[in-house]
Amino acid sequence: MIKISIVAVSLTVLAGTAMGQTLGDTFDEKAIDNEKWTTQQISTGQVSFPEPGRCGPAAIAASVKQGDSGTACGDEDCQRAEFRTIKTSWPNFGDEVWYSFSFRVEGQVAPTGSHRLVIGQWKGPGDDSPMLAQRFDDGVFYITVQDNDTRRVVASAAENPGETLAAQEILGQLNRDDQQAVQGVQSLQSLETMLKRQPDFAKQFLSPALQKALQSPDGEPERKRLAETLGLTDSSLLSRFSEFAFVAEPEKYIGPAAIEIISEAQNRLPDPTGKWVDMIYRVQPGRIDNEIGPRRKGEIVIWANGKKIVTVRGNIGATLKKESKLELSGPYFKFGIYRKRFSEDLSLHLDEFSQAPKRYELSKLCSAK
Repeated sequence: MIKISIVAVSLTVLAGTAMGQTLGDTFDEKAIDNEKWTTQQISTGQVSFPEPGRCGPAAIAASVKQGDSGTACGDEDCQRAEFRTIKTSWPNFGDEVWYSFSFRVEGQVAPTGSHRLVIGQWKGPGDDSPMLAQRFDDGVFYITVQDNDTRRVVASAAENPGETLAAQEILGQLNRDDQQAVQGVQSLQSLETMLKRQPDFAKQFLSPALQKALQSPDGEPERKRLAETLGLTDSSLLSRFSEFAFVAEPEKYIGPAAIEIISEAQNRLPDPTGKWVDMIYRVQPGRIDNEIGPRRKGEIVIWANGKKIVTVRGNIGATLKKESKLELSGPYFKFGIYRKRFSEDLSLHLDEFSQAPKRYELSKLCSAK
């Protein structure tokens, strides 16, 4: 009897561990299930249940409008409306976890150039910035992965994702402690934003040589002079940066990152503006320099609308130190809007959310509508 009891207890513990990773919600009941989601970073007035949903009668939406505020924004003015998975659903940190969901964006994205807008994030122990995030800066959907303080775009809906990654590779060769280079990258982004958003103003106030350096295929002499002025050692960044200028906080991409990005041939993300996008993520955190937790390379694999987009391997998230005494659980998933203050209304719709230890355990999604 004692042996049977021990076995029974062991099976109960193992079952509890597995169930700790499993979560699903279709939102068809048009209510927030407090056994699945926490709402400390969203107010009642920011939640709605638009009809119909991706598959069923309803979805859930997080919205921000002029006058809304946010919490945990540091020293900046932000707007936040985010749900978070309940702690009992968080996996053991380092375990393989699969996520699937559908989302869409409705409303006005800041049309004035790069303007930080996070629309989904995964955070693990010790993370300041999310280890994995969906972003929507300047109306471009893209996904980032973090290596401590250094960020990388791993996939995007930019017109030429290959050029985005090429510009990022050049940024990775710069020194983040070189303030002239940091300011040069920020200035370059301001120039590109002006050319894109205010072309008539740019033509009137920017010199012909400067315009040629940024826009002309035969402007290499001008690019070299501008790069030198900006403190940038590689002038080829100027010819590629237009495909990177949508990214908020470009200085966070400066310097090396131990992240390998393996893009698929058809690796462009779909545009979620006004239409459903179906996402699948396989997430297994890890770092080779961890002192506690998973001491191996992490791996993330991403699919969008049924197509494999990218595989990411390397040092993912924050380095875990022994003295930190962090709880080794997570990552947890947050969905909603976290942005710098902007006057226009924005709504993010989520539906058919599923989280599981293995892909075959994810909820099946209906055919595209």
